[in-house]
Amino acid sequence: MKKMAAIRLKRMGMLGILVICLAVIFQEAMAQKQAYQYSVADTLNLKSIAREVDSLLSEYLARPVASKTVTDTALLRILFSQKFDQNNQADAFIELYTRQIEYLKADLGLRLGGNYTENFKPGIISDEDLTYLRRIYLGIEWDILNSGLFANRAKIKSLEKQNEIARLKYQQENKQNSYLYLYAYITYLFKKEKTNLLLRRKEVVDEQVKIARMMYLMRIYPWENLIDLESKAGELSALLADNQVYYNHRLREEMPAFFMDDALMYDFLPLFSIDPQKMIEHFNQSQTSEQVRQLELDRYKADYWKWNDYVLRPFVRFNMLQPDAYSIKNYASVGLSASMPIKFKSRSQSEIEARLKIVENEQEINQFASGNELLNHYYEFQFKKTQYTSFYFKKLKIEERLRKEMVMRDFNDEGFSPLRVLQILEEKLAVESELVDLKKDMYLKLLKIFTYLDVDDPNAFITVMDPSEMGKRYDGYRYLYIWSEYFSKMTNEHIIAFLQNNEIREVIVSPGTENINKFRDFVFKAQNEGIKTHLMIGENRMLERGPEAMREWLARFSDINFRGIHLDIEPHTLPDFRNQREKYMQQYLALLNESRNICNSRGILLSASIPMHYEESEVNQIYAICDKVFVMAYEKPDLDFIIRKIAQEIQAGHDKTIIALSPDDFADRLSLESFISRLLNASMTSEIAIHDLRRLILIDERSVYKVR
Repeated sequence: MKKMAAIRLKRMGMLGILVICLAVIFQEAMAQKQAYQYSVADTLNLKSIAREVDSLLSEYLARPVASKTVTDTALLRILFSQKFDQNNQADAFIELYTRQIEYLKADLGLRLGGNYTENFKPGIISDEDLTYLRRIYLGIEWDILNSGLFANRAKIKSLEKQNEIARLKYQQENKQNSYLYLYAYITYLFKKEKTNLLLRRKEVVDEQVKIARMMYLMRIYPWENLIDLESKAGELSALLADNQVYYNHRLREEMPAFFMDDALMYDFLPLFSIDPQKMIEHFNQSQTSEQVRQLELDRYKADYWKWNDYVLRPFVRFNMLQPDAYSIKNYASVGLSASMPIKFKSRSQSEIEARLKIVENEQEINQFASGNELLNHYYEFQFKKTQYTSFYFKKLKIEERLRKEMVMRDFNDEGFSPLRVLQILEEKLAVESELVDLKKDMYLKLLKIFTYLDVDDPNAFITVMDPSEMGKRYDGYRYLYIWSEYFSKMTNEHIIAFLQNNEIREVIVSPGTENINKFRDFVFKAQNEGIKTHLMIGENRMLERGPEAMREWLARFSDINFRGIHLDIEPHTLPDFRNQREKYMQQYLALLNESRNICNSRGILLSASIPMHYEESEVNQIYAICDKVFVMAYEKPDLDFIIRKIAQEIQAGHDKTIIALSPDDFADRLSLESFISRLLNASMTSEIAIHDLRRLILIDERSVYKVR
């Protein structure tokens, strides 16, 4: 019994010790849990970091998109035609020659002359005698040849030629002087744009550093990567310090006010390519050298006037003569002085030709040197242009990566990474900064080439490039119809992502009256992505209800800033159209006219869809009312047939004509795109419309899954 009791006590003791140990462990665990809970409340976790990054990303994406690159060269022409108030050596010579000409024109060769003669008594030769003791005369002489009337005319002619030469040089020097101002202005303009990009890039990198530091402290980000980010932030700070926007204060005095307006972004200066053939033609066709040569010839002929060394001087004098100490005689006289040189060798035409040869040699040397310099500048321009193209394609690749990330974000994909998007944004801004620098270099090279050519407008030898045409997936400028069924079914983000991927520039949307708020949101988001939206009216019953009903229907969308109104009303589909064609067409034209009035009042565009079989008079009336006309070339994808059928529409206005195709008429996307390419090459239009979103999605599915 005692033994059993001892065993029990021992077991109870062990149990008590175990309970005590568990209690201690539990208390420690609770203490650790409390401490951990306290730290979580006081420390950023991954979700909060993700929210912060997402907030920054949303703020960045909400910023207005950059202005569309323009193709208008008017601003370029105005910029390069600026003249600046500055010192010009040729201008100083013009002033000198003008004053000399004025002086010589006033000099008729008249001279006021006088003479006093005192004779001494004879003293050496016995028969030497005096005819008079002293004589005084005062008279007017007229130099007709040398240093006189006709010589001055020759000098005037020479100075006039020098004046004209100076004026030609003035134009050349003015270009050179303008070059200095325009160089400074172009540098200022592009530095300002680059600074804006650097500031935005610095914001992104600073946010990356901030988040990376927090993640490092959470021991989920490597230290060496954080060092790389901080190094990049330091480099950007140095670039910003070196790239501070500056300009010579005289720029503001010399440049027109609108050029110094901050609203003038570098985007308004188009991207361009130099036509080497035209450039060389303008260089070789310069008339300045030939004009200078002819003027120098005329000048030398004037300088070598053949009567230069001859003297012909009539005169009138009043004389006082004293023959002896006791008498004075007064009398007047007229006379003529003449002289001519006795030359054994005279200046000849060969000397003039020799001097001209010197001028020609100098011109040829300068022309040869200028030609080499011009070609070198052109090759440097081509190198910058090639670099620009390369970086632009890098930008397109980055934007495609960014687009895919945004699609993942909009669809709440688990693979979406805000940090990765920040990295892509930083890469995009870095490439855009390089593009600004390269575009600046291209403009500075254009400016230098401009100084070598005898033209006033650089448009004479450049062609505008549209960067958006580089790296395009599809041919032509594209529109897409979207009907209410698929507009309701798909989210706005999904639709816009699809439009971007298919390079759709403008959409014609029938939202339905139940989707007005969705349509408002779509128009705003599409506009931020550079996609224009047209509101579609596609109900044939509007023909019977009339213009007033249509105005009431449009009033529901009055607060939405869409690009235009599109009428997809088809009277030709009505059962009794053949019997009442005139009635229905009058109703249709009345709707078009009312729509035109509405569009004019709102400052928006009007377009309409029509079949290929309307009569010529009807087509002409429709084209007169609309800004754009969509010709529905459905059901028969025959190139010759379509070209023949749309001939009257092309004649009515090829710049207004948009050919609409249906993907249902093609087996797959390859056949559709091949047909579009051939159609654009064969017709006079560059715009294509696809009918519609549903059919375009289905043809992609057919292309992927190879089913009809």
